[in-house]
Amino acid sequence: MAEQAENGMFSSDFLAKIRDKFLYVDWDPYSGQRIYLEASGGSLRLRSVLETLAKEAAIPDELFRFNPASDYITQWVNKGVEDVRIFLGAKSGEIIPAHSATQAMFRAINTITTNIPGTNIVTTELEHPSVLGATNYYAQSTGKEWRVAKLSKETSTVPINTILENVDKDTCLLAFQHGSNQTGAINDVKTIIQEARKIKPDLYVLVDAVQYAPHGQIDVEDYGADAYAFGPYKAYCVKGIGFAHISERLAKLPHENLLGKPENNWVLGSPAHMMYACWSVTVDYLCWVGSHFTGSKDRRDQMIASKDAIHAHMKALLHRIMHGTDEFEGLLEQEHVTVCGMPEDIQDRLCIFLFRLAGMDSSTAMSRYNQEHGIRLAARIRDAYSSVPLDALGWPDAVRLSACHYNTPEEIDRFLKATKELAG
Repeated sequence: MAEQAENGMFSSDFLAKIRDKFLYVDWDPYSGQRIYLEASGGSLRLRSVLETLAKEAAIPDELFRFNPASDYITQWVNKGVEDVRIFLGAKSGEIIPAHSATQAMFRAINTITTNIPGTNIVTTELEHPSVLGATNYYAQSTGKEWRVAKLSKETSTVPINTILENVDKDTCLLAFQHGSNQTGAINDVKTIIQEARKIKPDLYVLVDAVQYAPHGQIDVEDYGADAYAFGPYKAYCVKGIGFAHISERLAKLPHENLLGKPENNWVLGSPAHMMYACWSVTVDYLCWVGSHFTGSKDRRDQMIASKDAIHAHMKALLHRIMHGTDEFEGLLEQEHVTVCGMPEDIQDRLCIFLFRLAGMDSSTAMSRYNQEHGIRLAARIRDAYSSVPLDALGWPDAVRLSACHYNTPEEIDRFLKATKELAG
C-alpha cells in the first residue's frame, strides 16, 4: 500500500504522522535534540495516553457504587480488559492486572510451582530477571531443581532442542521469553510449547512477552501458554500496570484472593481505572495504524494489520543497520564493530541487538554516543539485568540498540555515521 515502501518501511509521510502522535520523539527537556534508540528500556509515550491519564486520574469515584461517575470508570476498566484481549487475541482464560509485568509473572510462577507436582523448573540463560529471579526463588522455596538451558554464543539464541533437552516428565514449569530483550531473538513459542508437551502433556508454560509484544504478532489462543505477560510502558503506554493472560486451569489454581471473590479472580484491591483507559487509547492508536493496511473495521483485524506493518518496518530498519546504504556502511561492514550473533536471515529478530566497539567499554561508548552525537542507547553491564546472558556470551559488557516503529531511516543513518566516527 502507499503507506509502506517495497522494502516494508513506512512511507515518509505516514511515518511523520506516526511520530506526531508521540511525545519527545526527537528531543527531551534534559538532553535537547536526540535520537531515541532505547525502546527496550521504555518506549516513547503517546500524546493521547498522557492526555487520558491527566483527565482520568482526577476522578475520585470507586467502581460499582451505582452512580454515574462510578459507572463511567467501571466502563473504562471493562473496556481496558477487552482491549487487552484484542491485543493478545485472547478469547478464553483470564486477564490479570499487576503493578508490572514482572509482578504478574512472579504471581503466576508462584501459583504454578506451589500447586503443581514436579521436581524441576526449566528456563534459559537468555531470560530477563523477572523470569530468572522468579523461577530461581520458587525453585529454592519449593525444593525443585532449577534447570537453565544454555545460550548459543554463535547464534545468540537458546536453540529449541536445548530447551527441550531440559524438559522431562517431572518438569513443573517451563518459562521463557517470546523475544529477547538483549539479542532480539524471537522464539517460536508455538513449536516450543507443542514439542515440550509431547514430553509432558500437561506441562505448565509461562511466556515473557515484554519485549516482543510492542512489535510482533500475538495470538495466545494459538500458542496455548498458561501465562503470557507484557508491560504496557514498553508498548507506547505508561508505567504503573502490567497485564498477563492466564489459562482457565491456571486461573482456578489456589492463589492470593479476596474472601468472597470467585476462584478465578486475580484482581487484588481496587483497579486504577485510568491505567485501563490509557491502555485502551494505546490500542486505539494501534488500530489506527492498522486501519491504513486493512479495510476491516474490526479492532482485532486492525490490530493484526498494524503488527504486520510494524514488523515489516522494523525488519527494514534492522537490515539497514546491519548492511547500510550506498552512503553509510552497515555495522557488519565496520571493522571496529562486533555484533552479537546476528544471522543473515533476520525474519526471526526484533530490532534489538548487542554490539561492542573495539577498544571501548560499553559505558564509555554509550556516553560518547549520547554526548557527541545525541543518540540514546543503553549499556548492558554485569548487573541484575544482564549478568547471566553476558556471562553466557563471554562478553564483559555490551551496547544495546533497541529501535521502534517510530524510528526513521534518517535516524539509522545518523547512528551508522556516528558509529563510524567512533572507530579507534
